[in-house]
Amino acid sequence: MTGPADRIGIIAGSGSLPREVAESVVARGGHVHVVMVSGAADASLAMFPHTVVNWAQPGRATAALKEAGVRDVVMLGGFQRPDFRSARPDIAFFQVLPSVLRFLKAGGDDAVLRGLVTLFERRGLNIVGVRDVARDLTVAEGVLTGSPLSSQNSTDAEKGFALIAALGRYDIGQAAVIANGRVEAIEGAEGTDRMLKRVAEARRAAGASEQGGVLIKRPKPGQDLRVDLPAIGPNTIENTAAAGLAGVAVMAGHVLAAERERMIALAGTRGVFVAGISQAPEHEASSVSPDTKPLGWLGSVAIDARAMPDIRRVAGILAACAGFETGTAAIIDRGRVIAVGTSESPVEVVERVAAFRKRDRRRGVIIVASSQKLDEALLRTAAKYKFAGVAKLGETMNTAIDGATVRLADSLGLFICETGAPARV
Repeated sequence: MTGPADRIGIIAGSGSLPREVAESVVARGGHVHVVMVSGAADASLAMFPHTVVNWAQPGRATAALKEAGVRDVVMLGGFQRPDFRSARPDIAFFQVLPSVLRFLKAGGDDAVLRGLVTLFERRGLNIVGVRDVARDLTVAEGVLTGSPLSSQNSTDAEKGFALIAALGRYDIGQAAVIANGRVEAIEGAEGTDRMLKRVAEARRAAGASEQGGVLIKRPKPGQDLRVDLPAIGPNTIENTAAAGLAGVAVMAGHVLAAERERMIALAGTRGVFVAGISQAPEHEASSVSPDTKPLGWLGSVAIDARAMPDIRRVAGILAACAGFETGTAAIIDRGRVIAVGTSESPVEVVERVAAFRKRDRRRGVIIVASSQKLDEALLRTAAKYKFAGVAKLGETMNTAIDGATVRLADSLGLFICETGAPARV
């Protein structure tokens, strides 16, 4: 840290963690100044010295922190992607607007967060991590509550750590559910709580009643640990229990525990364990590079140029998933991975994404693994929810998609393409 160790700024989004960090700093004799982002920050933060800003007021935020004598700043809490309709910009916003648009266009959440860090550091602030100012809020090594992990739970946790590590280069979520060696869910844009709810729904639909499986959370490899550390809390425990999982395993020292005492008490009541694991085995990268295979365009609807790198990226994601015997389809929208299906059909992946996707215009691509069908049902579902197109992965082109399917895609206004080596004539 570069400023006074007892004087910390907090740029606060939603949730309890900004308040808990402030309380931790103050309890050790320090001082805080909180920048409360309007519409996100919890009202209880008003008990500390604070300034309320609109998300589009970086100048006001920076000036308030500097006036309070703050140099080192923590950014945490939940933030929605910027909605320009709610912007109340200051002059500084227009100065940084080209940079804002650039990192939003990059797509993934990591790119957005890196852009925000750069934006504030260029204005003279030093962004630090929660671990630098309130390490007591992280989950330490060992069992926090509940029984020690069984052999199967430990094996599932290791597989989950390895899966998230393998997918980390593609900027996908920080959580997964593994049960008896099987990947039940991979976190997408919906977040951990929604992921757990869909696990519960899928288990109920299948008639499963036994308790088993582990929720795993850890940062993505290469992630900037100053921002967006994974977190667990009471809601995580409630949803873990509702899904019939045995417990939660996290990377020790790299995951925050929100409302710790309440979370521990709730875990005891619900009968689930919470454990910090110090070693997270990294998954070795495959020597195969499926995302460099040729891309073949079929039909008469042109592929959006922005979709081509997205398709290649998802080819890599599904290839990594295949190493864990999972991955049916994935959805990506201008650089942002929205969902990855594990055992669901491609149509089911699209249907669940539709619940939280804007449908004001055609955008986003559905990419289907080589083991799955690209058929009429998928095309009609893609058109219904206003996707721009679909792609089929394969080893060889011109073998998986017939002429009738291509003609249907044309009639629905969808582009259609495939990846793979050119077929020999």
